[in-house]
Amino acid sequence: MHLGSKLSFRAIAELIGILLGAFSMIYVSRIVGPVYLGFGATSAAVIALISRLADGGLTSLASQRLARDDDKVVPLLILTTIPKIVVSFLLIALSLFIINHLKLDSRLKHFLTVSLIMVFFDVCTPQWVFIALGKINISSLIRVGQSAMTAVAVLLLITSPDDWIYWPYVSLFSSISGLIFATGFIFLLKLHKSETPSPVNVNIKTILKCYKEAFHYFKGELSIYIYTSSDRLFLYYFAGPATVGSYEAAYKVINPFYSITAVITPTMFRDLAQSYKHNKIYPIMSKYVFSMSVLTIPLGFFLLYFSNEVIAILYGNRFVDSANYLKILGFVITFGYTSGILVSPFSAWNMSKEFGNSISCGNLLNTILNFSLIPVWGATGAAYATLAAKIIVTVIGYKYMRKVTDYPIVADFMWFGTASLVPLVFLFLLSPLKLPSIILMLVYAITYLLFVSFLFIIRFKVVKEE
Repeated sequence: MHLGSKLSFRAIAELIGILLGAFSMIYVSRIVGPVYLGFGATSAAVIALISRLADGGLTSLASQRLARDDDKVVPLLILTTIPKIVVSFLLIALSLFIINHLKLDSRLKHFLTVSLIMVFFDVCTPQWVFIALGKINISSLIRVGQSAMTAVAVLLLITSPDDWIYWPYVSLFSSISGLIFATGFIFLLKLHKSETPSPVNVNIKTILKCYKEAFHYFKGELSIYIYTSSDRLFLYYFAGPATVGSYEAAYKVINPFYSITAVITPTMFRDLAQSYKHNKIYPIMSKYVFSMSVLTIPLGFFLLYFSNEVIAILYGNRFVDSANYLKILGFVITFGYTSGILVSPFSAWNMSKEFGNSISCGNLLNTILNFSLIPVWGATGAAYATLAAKIIVTVIGYKYMRKVTDYPIVADFMWFGTASLVPLVFLFLLSPLKLPSIILMLVYAITYLLFVSFLFIIRFKVVKEE
């Protein structure tokens, strides 16, 4: 299937998934309030950490090998799934022991004990196979099916504030459905029979070798976790669940924009890998930069002006504090995508060390700032710490990319920054008229799209056609 068709299908599927996920999140938040939203976010951060430890970077290693046609599906599944099963159950058992011996809020304990088994389902879900093989539409169908089933579970189980107790069961159900869908498609498409059988030598030596090769991926993924999710743990400790809930509500507004990379990067992963292998980076990179930037870089500028209105519309008065955090978190997406555009291709370009090092620097800075800023500024400090991490990864990722290609990435970022800033000038000029917010939002969107259309013609279309 043509890349444009795959992108379109993936985008539609991801949009449906985003809408269903947003509906579930807003619906639950309005019913249970910021305190229980905080407990849910804190437990989700713990589960995400344990899942990354259980995976150990093996999924990224297997994806790269399969995308580059260096290995086959079945041997990779066997070689990586066996150690992930063993490690996940060991970590689950250890975590249950620790939780039962810690003096935690009983409600948080409930969230954690119910959710821990998700670690097994999350790390063993073989959805990466479809992405590495370029069968992105299958991954999209899984995304839609999983989101739809989660939304149905939310509607059935959570109808009053006391139903917060069922929330972790909904998350567990979503995780199980993802594993079932992915495994089902592997058998339905007969991927386990579509290749010549080859011997699979699974022993301690080969497993340790895989972990060694996957270390840089693991380091990068753990670092990504630290500067995207660990702040909930710091916030819970220093500020309590209500603050975590308000911060999480703001973060959920920007979360759908992370789905853009969930559309673009998996869809173009194989193309990026092949472009590096055959030294034809420019055309693919141009398409990648434009697709990743067009709806993300302007978000920080947009939310700087409209955060109050967005929070009021989505969550109501109980989450008014979230607007202040959102003004900062909008730029987390802006610089998150400048860093992601620079660093994400390293996974496909056999640059695992550069990928891990770039992300690790952001991790280190984020950790230092979390300890420094959150006790003083609370959720505002967490937002600034995350933003600073994204900026430093952008700088370091750029230095690494310059060693591989002379693609003019800084010029691209400056063009999009200018396109994002110009509409704000119009808004400030119109402010004395006191126009409704929806009109001002339309003015921003139209002005930006006109600028970007011009940019596409004079810059990106030319590069893509070279």
